[in-house]
Amino acid sequence: MWSDSPSATKLLWFSLMTLLLCAAPAAALPNAACPSGPLHVGYFKVGPAYREAKGYDVALVHELALRLHCFIESEDSLPRLRVLKMLETGQLDIGTSTIPTPERKQYTWIFPYLYSKNMILLHPSVQARSLETLPNDPALRWGAIRGYRHGPLQDQFLAKMAAAHKLVQAEDEDDLYKMLGNGVVTGIFAHPFSYELWMQHSPQAKDIVALDLYGDSEAVASGLALSKARFSREAAELWHEELRKMSRDGSLYNIFRQFLSESSARRATQKPLD
Repeated sequence: MWSDSPSATKLLWFSLMTLLLCAAPAAALPNAACPSGPLHVGYFKVGPAYREAKGYDVALVHELALRLHCFIESEDSLPRLRVLKMLETGQLDIGTSTIPTPERKQYTWIFPYLYSKNMILLHPSVQARSLETLPNDPALRWGAIRGYRHGPLQDQFLAKMAAAHKLVQAEDEDDLYKMLGNGVVTGIFAHPFSYELWMQHSPQAKDIVALDLYGDSEAVASGLALSKARFSREAAELWHEELRKMSRDGSLYNIFRQFLSESSARRATQKPLD
């Protein structure tokens, strides 16, 4: 029988608490990789990265969450600008296929996992074939997806198109390719992994010309974006390190290879992750 002494009462309380803690499921314990709880992920349409809840972005996030023992509560397809705004406010934990910019780095941790280079796609009505002559081609109307960034040189070109009232905004990738095929716009920037399938299967794409007019520019990094409102630096680094492990052990290439040609998958993973 237990004594009524204070020390005996404390011992009983300690024993009961120990039993309760030992009986608690492991899932109830805090997870340093997802300190804010279950994850909310935002995707947007971009080639084979995301389409109808499938793509290499989905496979990548699921693999990382599995490795880090984080639970995904919701996944949504959203406009690009809305994904960024929700990352900034903490309504989303994770975004994908995000090009690092100084502005975005203020509210997200961005870890590149893919490198690709923008090509120029031209409608046959455009005769110009150089960066110098393109702006003066009377048939030129440029298309760009609202909220996208393309790299310093390409974004400078878009700013010139906007100033000349030759820039048309598209809502998403499907909208952009449709406008190019119909001649509503006559020039766009696009990555090979994005436009390859469209050019192979769309009758509208048969006369579209693909050019590399930025021969000296480097490939653009595209990365995983973690909201700073939801992840501490320490928590974000756990995702970063796991991403690097996937690069080293070949898992990242294997994911890309499910959705890209072998050459595209090799190009995407040719640069070691920092």
